[in-house]
Amino acid sequence: MKTLNIIPAFLVAALSLTSCSDDWDNHYDRSETAATESVLDMVKGNPDLSTFARMIEIAGYSDLLGSSQTFTVFAPTNEALAGVSLENTDEVKRIVANHISRFNNSTASDAAQGVKMYNGKRFFFDGNSFGGATLDDTDNIATNGILHIVSTQIPYVYNLREYFDTHDNTSAIAEFIARFDEKQLDLESSVAIGVDEKGQTVYDSVLIDYNPVFDRYHGIGDIANEDSVFTMIIPDNVAWQKAYDRISPYFNVYNDDQAVADSIRDVQTSLAIISDLVYRQEVEDPAAFPKLMSTTGSEIFDVPALFAGTTRIKASNGWIYAAPRVNYDNTETWNKEIEVEGETQTGRTPGAGTTINVRSVDSDNPFADVISEMRYIEVSSTSPSRQPGVTISIPDVLSGQYDIYASFVPANVLDATAVNDSTRVSFTISYMGANGRSTTSRFTNSDFITRPTEMTLIKVAEGFSFPVSNYYDPLWWMDETHSSLDQTVTTSVYVTTNVSNTEFNRGVMTRRFRLDRIIFVPVKDLAD
Repeated sequence: MKTLNIIPAFLVAALSLTSCSDDWDNHYDRSETAATESVLDMVKGNPDLSTFARMIEIAGYSDLLGSSQTFTVFAPTNEALAGVSLENTDEVKRIVANHISRFNNSTASDAAQGVKMYNGKRFFFDGNSFGGATLDDTDNIATNGILHIVSTQIPYVYNLREYFDTHDNTSAIAEFIARFDEKQLDLESSVAIGVDEKGQTVYDSVLIDYNPVFDRYHGIGDIANEDSVFTMIIPDNVAWQKAYDRISPYFNVYNDDQAVADSIRDVQTSLAIISDLVYRQEVEDPAAFPKLMSTTGSEIFDVPALFAGTTRIKASNGWIYAAPRVNYDNTETWNKEIEVEGETQTGRTPGAGTTINVRSVDSDNPFADVISEMRYIEVSSTSPSRQPGVTISIPDVLSGQYDIYASFVPANVLDATAVNDSTRVSFTISYMGANGRSTTSRFTNSDFITRPTEMTLIKVAEGFSFPVSNYYDPLWWMDETHSSLDQTVTTSVYVTTNVSNTEFNRGVMTRRFRLDRIIFVPVKDLAD
């Protein structure tokens, strides 16, 4: 069993007292300014800084600032901290970390580089101020750094996560995201100290904060990272509830245990709300953007509509748009079009007596621009008496309405002489019913005929309703114990020829078709 002895990263190694720049060395003669006190002792020894000294203790930074590591402290005077409640530990910690930086940062430092504070935020010297706070007494040399005294607090600017974590009117989004906060072992920073009786490595361990919702590839991005730049629409609690009420019917999950079904529905609905709130760039004027791509890959084409009614607020790592409403177009965000290529082998099953061949076209083929991925499947019968068919599985169908289409490639795509090769097709949609049992709906129409010399798009069904969703969310996919083999797809479309023996024997129609893809187009949800 591993021993988890938490050692914060800032205690892994002691840093010697060095200057940040040649300017520091040129500005001071250390022989004339030999320090005798640590930066902590200097703060504690100044009666005008007694409140900040107490805050350092409450925040748990006393040992750190009294150590041999090098820090610069921008200590606010008692008067500057008069309105701070020392009983609010979270606020105290935020303020203290906002006034401490690593290394020596004197007023002679390069102002253009800025100073990265202990909380990751970056501030700049600007004449007689630093980060918006007035410098009162500067460049006091300590044995382990520098003390500056400021007569006002450095204004605290929230990053995106801090904003909704600290505002009562955004508690809904904060509480949902906080469900997934955890600690993970940082192997790069942890030190192996031996092996246990089972031969497993034992670490003096460093644990780091982790939340899968912030995953770079499957989540919305690390919106708490001070070194990144984002724009985020942050819904207030009223907006969150309205969005929840609008979206939750689309995640109507069936499970034998209703409590499990409700839990899945709640998580998937909430993930849908946050899925496209974040953008990996600064959006100062939404009207200037013809389109935006969210961190989850959704493309927004009516940017002003998405940001309508919001209030812009500067964050330490980008921009916040406080929103009284979530203006999603469902078909661009959480309820996108589903396209399944015929040539996709996963989830494709041939019917009885059916042969399936995957075909492709070259870029100079006249149909290259209209055949998706320039590939399709040719479905034919192994004997003249059979009606060939193929089942295509459709993943991630929500419990909503879809217009369903099938796209077919003409017979002359590879054979210019095949100008009379057409067929009639029918469709059977299989899906899970509200009772958890599989059910089917068959669609036939005399007009479901493929054209021999041009692409054919058949509208199979309009506004077809699925009572149960069959969706696997990003958190499920991020679980290392899950794979595509664990995914059960309950929705499928069976495509088969529907040609009578008379039609076939007379050569009116063939029993062969070329399927490009199946398309599920969600019905646009016109929100109130």
